[in-house]
Amino acid sequence: MEASQSIKSASSSKYSWRVFIPFGFLSGFLYASSFLAFAFLIPIQYVFRKENKKEGLLSMLVSLLIIAVISAIELSKMNWIELPMLLQTLILPALLLATIGAMNLLKGDAWVKIIAATVVLSILFAYIFSISLGTPEVQRSMADIIANLLSSSGIQDLDASTIEQSYVIPAVSIIIRLIGAASWLLLSGSWHIGNSLASSRSSKQEGETKKKAFVFNVPSWLLWPSILAWLALLCVLYGNISGIFAIIAWNASLAAACWYAFQGFSLISHFFQSRNMPRITSLLLVLLVILMFFEAKIRIAVAILAPMLGVSEVWLQYRIHKGA
Repeated sequence: MEASQSIKSASSSKYSWRVFIPFGFLSGFLYASSFLAFAFLIPIQYVFRKENKKEGLLSMLVSLLIIAVISAIELSKMNWIELPMLLQTLILPALLLATIGAMNLLKGDAWVKIIAATVVLSILFAYIFSISLGTPEVQRSMADIIANLLSSSGIQDLDASTIEQSYVIPAVSIIIRLIGAASWLLLSGSWHIGNSLASSRSSKQEGETKKKAFVFNVPSWLLWPSILAWLALLCVLYGNISGIFAIIAWNASLAAACWYAFQGFSLISHFFQSRNMPRITSLLLVLLVILMFFEAKIRIAVAILAPMLGVSEVWLQYRIHKGA
């Protein structure tokens, strides 16, 4: 009996190593790639959902270690390899990893955890960015670096002060003002995509072959807070209101529009699946939608119609069976 338990324990340990190490590596390399950094939390969430909390935490440590090693290599190439500088580069990924870990460790409704984590993370990021990127000294240094890069590459010769006033300051302002909506998109997207991939993998292992539609449903209790956020944004736009109220209104309204847009896309996915459309047809339609986004007027139309479609499901029951 003890021998069989030890064999089971050994095989379980061996399997966990095969999971959290490769997915931790994947997460770290995604973050280091820059253009795919927005997806680096998805492998971590996959491990949390597919395995357990222990493997999830270990995959977080592996990811942070990979990010630290790659950051140290990149800093050494620029002759900036100092411990304070390395620690500064690790603040952002460490906070994001800690947040997704806390969301999995704490009990409660998923939407409440995501919104609470978004609020906390937004406050922390807004403070960190305001004391770093928001200072005139840092902005001037960024402008000098950009000016030198442009001058050395021969692309365009612009004065550093022009770059600072025309590009750096507006960009930093946008980042600080929209950090809440961006945080929600990152956390919510990583949570739902990671869980969906883990559930899909489990279904395949259990022998289920039926295609499933992308399921995303906004809780009904979020409707009125969303409407209040959109009304607040209208007050900001038509009343020329600025300050902290405007920042909260913009972030809350954009986050609300995003989650109802996802519900709208989920309805479209359900439409495809319920009519047993071939996979190639679905892929072609998705590709067509992506190509349509290159047209500005169509982007605006989708940005308005997709959330409206999602909101309409509060009153019109398009789907018989609803997921979580």
